[in-house]
Amino acid sequence: MLSRENPKWSNKQIAREVSSSIAAVKKWRRRFAKDKSLESLLRSGCKRRFSSLERAQITALACTNPSEHGKSYKRWSGEKLRDAAIEKGIVSSISASTIRRWLREDEIKPWRYHSWQKSTDPLFVEKAGEVLDLYEKAEELAQNKEMVCSVDEKPSIQARERIDETLPAIKGEVIRAASRYRRRGALQLFCALMAATGRAFADFAFKKCFVDFQSFLLGLFKSAELKGMKVLHLILDNGRTHAPKQLGNWIAALELEFEVRIYWLPTNASWLDQVEIIFSKVQRDVLTPNDFSSVFVLQQTLKNYFDEINQNPKPVRWTYTKEKMLAKFASKAEAQNEEQKLAA
Repeated sequence: MLSRENPKWSNKQIAREVSSSIAAVKKWRRRFAKDKSLESLLRSGCKRRFSSLERAQITALACTNPSEHGKSYKRWSGEKLRDAAIEKGIVSSISASTIRRWLREDEIKPWRYHSWQKSTDPLFVEKAGEVLDLYEKAEELAQNKEMVCSVDEKPSIQARERIDETLPAIKGEVIRAASRYRRRGALQLFCALMAATGRAFADFAFKKCFVDFQSFLLGLFKSAELKGMKVLHLILDNGRTHAPKQLGNWIAALELEFEVRIYWLPTNASWLDQVEIIFSKVQRDVLTPNDFSSVFVLQQTLKNYFDEINQNPKPVRWTYTKEKMLAKFASKAEAQNEEQKLAA
């Protein structure tokens, strides 16, 4: 177009105007002069080496357990899939990188895994529903002098003193911690997370038993977090430390200024406990790498950490609502109830 509108322009001028190379301008001007066309020529391209069927078969292989094919390993890799595909006669030869590229395009990662836990509690929907309601209404309840509090413990936090000094990150190197260490004792961390404010109340013990948990709760009940509250909604799991059969009677005997309502999580459903998020942060921020000269240094470090996060607390953004839970579990629970009615 520019060549037609500006017949006196040189190839250099046209190349500069369209931000192209002079060689490309020459090629297209010659082609137009010869064929009177600017359409690209047909390109044969590289002949496809593997058929769609072969690709589908290898993808299907990646979606099976290696044990189904007599393999002792538990996860596939690109190399293992290559060897299995050749062994089964799907292809005569193929590279591991080609298989990885196919699986990457299909968003399949058979070399990775994550664990999950299914609650077997027959009252899962009822128990979880109460807790999820509390999380959703935590701020509203706090305005009415009712605090939603998630409580649990992180047991046996070891203090490991590294044989050699832990070195900070430098250019080209990450933090370096010696693999050898001396054991300097262990600590139990008890923690309560206020769902409405994001503030955490923490205490420590050298044992994990009901007496230590009682001591922690007494400190929590006297803390500034609960000052002026009328109701404490206490969310707990069914661990032995919490003594489910004794806890209610013990709290009732204290004659507190506020009412304590206990909500027991479904069995095997610790993921519903918001305080587990705090424990995850502690593990990531303080305990990795673990390098403490004594258990008392570990304890003071954890105290400082909780003081720091309480200066700028942030409530957990809990997105798993009761509606989402019911959409997944309610139909199963209703079916089970119907079966029980028919059996009766």
